[in-house]
Amino acid sequence: MTEQELKQKYEMFTGAWRFYRKWAVIPKPMTEQHWEQVVQEAHEFREKYGGTKAAEYLMLAVTSDLDQQERKMKK
Repeated sequence: MTEQELKQKYEMFTGAWRFYRKWAVIPKPMTEQHWEQVVQEAHEFREKYGGTKAAEYLMLAVTSDLDQQERKMKK
């Protein structure tokens, strides 16, 4: 892996963390509008990183965790 590729991976992981941090603090349960924005931003994130599997899996992990938080609040 080149230094440039490593830098891109670092940016992708930190971008995923920022995405998670942004949405994790939204009061639960989130509105339908919030979820639509989450989905849109997750899609934009994947596109930003070339639709790679790593970007896809990071967004899947983040959105799954957000969904799990929602389910806990509804119990």
